[in-house]
Amino acid sequence: MNVIKRHKGLAIVGGLTLILMIVMFAIFAKMIFSNGDSEYGQRLQGIAKVSKSTTNEIINETKGQDGVENVKIRTQGKIIYTTITFKEGTNLDKAKEIASNTIAKYEEKILKDYDLGFFLKENVKDNEETDVIETGFIVAGTKHPDNDNITWTKS
Repeated sequence: MNVIKRHKGLAIVGGLTLILMIVMFAIFAKMIFSNGDSEYGQRLQGIAKVSKSTTNEIINETKGQDGVENVKIRTQGKIIYTTITFKEGTNLDKAKEIASNTIAKYEEKILKDYDLGFFLKENVKDNEETDVIETGFIVAGTKHPDNDNITWTKS
């Protein structure tokens, strides 16, 4: 006890360091030994699942549209991303209409649970005869469950 009285400041610093180490260990143990949930935790419980047949049906029907080259649909968390690549010369308004028509193919429950993200890209091939670099449209749009329509970026 005599040593503690002589080194009172060092004992306080050592005690606080010990408490800090215990708190840090508890925090790291909580992070490392988690219960194995996904990175979204409990947020995705109770939402409708998007079936593979629904996405395949939308992809096939959209690819059949005039001017569509490729369609990709992926689900990440509570967002369904749809990327549509159009052939050169496709009108932007027609591209937006094709993207808007995909919404009708989802069930009402899915439209209430998920945000929809759309990426529209025109696939333009460079003309090697001229020095002008041609760029097609690249447009992004989103649809929140509370909205009826897609909100597009400046286009």
